[in-house]
Amino acid sequence: MSTAWRKIGVPVTKEEEPKRYRWTAEQILQQLPQEYAVQGKVYMVTGGHSGIGYETTKAFVANGATVIIASRRQAAVEEAISRIKSEYPDANMIFLQLDLSDLDKVQQCVRDFEATGLPLHGLVCNAAAQIIGFEYTKQGFEMQFGTNHVGNFLLIQLLVDHLAKSGPHSRIALVSSGAHRTSPVRFDDLDFQGGKVYDKWLSYGQSKSANIICTRALNDAYAAKGVEVFSLHPGGILSGLSTLGPELALQMGFINEVGESHPGLKTCSEGAATQTYAVTSPELEGQGGAFLKDCEIQDPETEFTQDKTGENGKRLYELSLQWVEPYMK
Repeated sequence: MSTAWRKIGVPVTKEEEPKRYRWTAEQILQQLPQEYAVQGKVYMVTGGHSGIGYETTKAFVANGATVIIASRRQAAVEEAISRIKSEYPDANMIFLQLDLSDLDKVQQCVRDFEATGLPLHGLVCNAAAQIIGFEYTKQGFEMQFGTNHVGNFLLIQLLVDHLAKSGPHSRIALVSSGAHRTSPVRFDDLDFQGGKVYDKWLSYGQSKSANIICTRALNDAYAAKGVEVFSLHPGGILSGLSTLGPELALQMGFINEVGESHPGLKTCSEGAATQTYAVTSPELEGQGGAFLKDCEIQDPETEFTQDKTGENGKRLYELSLQWVEPYMK
């Protein structure tokens, strides 16, 4: 059965694919010059036990780095570590408990990290609450915004000095999404009127827009520390189909009527490439604050996230500092 694939923001044919579209995380690390090589370095990957997080973890340890997998799901992390060690017996991985939806637990995760005595050369903020029903975090934020933005913001603030001490070339990658096009940050109504007008896709999009606009403000704040911050869209990923379910995947054009996956979707290893590129590539030296897609600097897709004056990002940054201030002690 032939299908005229819909335009969903990914290429349909090989000829349409950008040069770096099919790069993998492993390829990124293998082509690094010695000064940027990851061997002997330490990276934290939130949600590093599944999907593109798993492939990021595997690529790093395969190239001699130590990876701290920060996650809520200890059993899933232990299973992922076992799988990776079956392929790379000498791989160095450490599990740390992290629940980004609870700022007390974010604070505890950083204390647990500090107890290891390890340096930190890169942070990949990969974990996210994705397309879920309305609820509040423990601290009263709408769940997707509270997890994907506020929790990450605190984690970054608490770890940035560790990254600065471990430089040069220390980096932070905030994994956003193409879903940022669905909603700006609703500064005057972050929780959708207390859930009365809640839409899980708009909520997710808001949180991903927050990742993008806050990146430049974070990068500006950390310039003197020598730590650079990037946001990125990893691309349409095959593993995302399980999150969507067949009905929604068909509606969005990710599969066709007979269940075939869109040919432009990336594998998890390909999807992990851009976040791996963000925290390692010498091409990005001095480019902090940029948005990445397909292992290149690109513009986000909305005027709000392009934020040409920087005012959106500054506003969110200042608010976020107020929100997390009680947890900075």
